Amino acid sequence: MGRPAYPANQLRGFINTINDLSADLVLQESMHRFNTQLYNDKIEESLIEKDKEKFMKYTSLLKDL
Repeated sequence: MGRPAYPANQLRGFINTINDLSADLVLQESMHRFNTQLYNDKIEESLIEKDKEKFMKYTSLLKDL
């Protein structure tokens, strides 16, 4: 019994979907890392400035990631 034959368009559509999902995952991970670093920097700034509101804002955002 041989492999099932799929039309070229169906395979192309499948490959495009996989590529789109991969790109979305890479973008999502990049944004998560960027936001984590940004929020950590802002938290550090707020500690230096002794700004409680800023500290609470960015710690909350960091927790929500």
